Amino acid sequence: MNRDVDAILPDSDVASEVTLDSSSDVGRASPTLKSLQARESNTKQRTRRPFHFQSTISANRAESPVLVDAAPYDNAHEATYSRYKYYQRLRGPTIGDDQALLIPDHVVPSMFFYPYIPGTVPLTGKQSSLITIFAVWNTMMGTSLLSMPWAVEQAGLAAGLSLIVVMAGICFYTAFCILQVYGIYGEKENLADFPDLCMFLLGRVGQWVSVLFSALSLLGASAVYWVLMSNFLYHTVKYVYDLITTTSSVHLLTIDDNSSAFNLFCPDPIDNLSYSSLLNGPLFRNGASTFDKIWNLDLTVPVYMALLLLPLICLKSATFFTKFNALGTVSVFYIMAFVVTKASQWGLHVEFNDTTSPFYVPLLRSNFPALSGMLSLALYLHNCVVSIMKNNRHQESNGRDLSIAYILVAMTYLGIGATFYLTFPLEKDCIEDNLLNNFSRSDTLTVIARVFLLFQMMTVFPLLAYILRTQILYAFFNSIYPSFSHVFSLNVALLTVCVIFAVFLPQVGTITRFSGALCGLVYVFTLPSILYVVSYRKQNNGHAPAWVYIVHGSIILCGLLNLIAQFIVTN
Repeated sequence: MNRDVDAILPDSDVASEVTLDSSSDVGRASPTLKSLQARESNTKQRTRRPFHFQSTISANRAESPVLVDAAPYDNAHEATYSRYKYYQRLRGPTIGDDQALLIPDHVVPSMFFYPYIPGTVPLTGKQSSLITIFAVWNTMMGTSLLSMPWAVEQAGLAAGLSLIVVMAGICFYTAFCILQVYGIYGEKENLADFPDLCMFLLGRVGQWVSVLFSALSLLGASAVYWVLMSNFLYHTVKYVYDLITTTSSVHLLTIDDNSSAFNLFCPDPIDNLSYSSLLNGPLFRNGASTFDKIWNLDLTVPVYMALLLLPLICLKSATFFTKFNALGTVSVFYIMAFVVTKASQWGLHVEFNDTTSPFYVPLLRSNFPALSGMLSLALYLHNCVVSIMKNNRHQESNGRDLSIAYILVAMTYLGIGATFYLTFPLEKDCIEDNLLNNFSRSDTLTVIARVFLLFQMMTVFPLLAYILRTQILYAFFNSIYPSFSHVFSLNVALLTVCVIFAVFLPQVGTITRFSGALCGLVYVFTLPSILYVVSYRKQNNGHAPAWVYIVHGSIILCGLLNLIAQFIVTN
């Protein structure tokens, strides 16, 4: 027999808030009684009773059904309730499966027992290894997929594929280091998550560093989301406008016959400069239409997005937006299907020897740090790896499940990056850091992708803003919602930063690689290595072999070089 007394009566202080109907199934609250209690709550000060009370409903149909005075079952049940309160107060907060002062089975009323069927697994609230692996994979998949072909082109084919494998291995190892250290101290010291682990081993400075760079990574992700959302909204509305006015403003800069055949175009290189698209845009160009001045990607659309989303991110709770989490998985699979479909239409366009060919594919390019910087964010899981993996039903398999997840992530990035790069039918340096920018606005699959991704990102951005504000406000005010003015001011500052990036630096690849290299230096390379070394010394009386310092010092050095190399990448 299993019992459910702790779930039914979670604490002595709130036990009086739980009422069971004596005529209901064993151990199940009566929906009818609960609805009646809610209906009567405006007229009676107290409508819920402890479990040992029974309630009688008025039988007069002419009146609304009401609860009359309740009376105890009998002295035995009343004594049981008193003993339960006594045990709960002695027991206090517990850790894990601690059985100390747990109310004995012979004291628990029989109504709280339910039959145990041999061969079944009791519900534990944990998830299987398969769900854990998929959760890790899904967490790391995101907007980096749209930029992966560009990053592979920046690095060269051989260097790009090798970097993905190497970076995936380093990120897996450092994430596993966090799990190992947390496994030693997490339950024993009642540590909730990674910042608590940093606080325990590195002190207050370690905790503040972890919170700061976690917030910076969220800020970088928010800026990337804003650039992409502005882009998708602009092209979607412009597409509708073109359909209505029956005039297409899509300009194909033709390089060869493939551009028009596949609805592709190669953007003007001057558009990659920071201020050029704004200064040369319709807002400052003579002869531009009124619509183009009102609706332009370089200034007005990012501001419109701010006005649209500001009320949403100021909501006290972001629970509503979590209902759309499944869209993230759907969007990832759509991007994968989109790339595979286009690649099957294009076929291979590769030339390894003739450097004058438009399809020439170099094996190594000097811009390879662009890929390593982006991968530092694309493979970034370290601030939530504890939260995900501690829900694994088989804790002894955490290392195996995490490694499988990273292998799947690396294979996904390899597949999308290499497939698009090798099949792209124009010059390879035409590949944009948002691959949808290479397609005509009238391309059907691209239109669907932009509309779908716009909706998905508009539901995710409030979650990003909510997590960011809770980290910042809790760190400074010890409250996740000190007041509406605090939340409003912080959100205005966040949107101002996002709009500035969308106007003056609308380059997804540049934002991603710099934010990834900076936050990755701390969260992916440095903190996990330091935590492992400190934990190793703590477990071995302050001693550690030389290889521990060499290996983890080298990892930190790689992160530092990765950040420095971002400044020598030429766009």
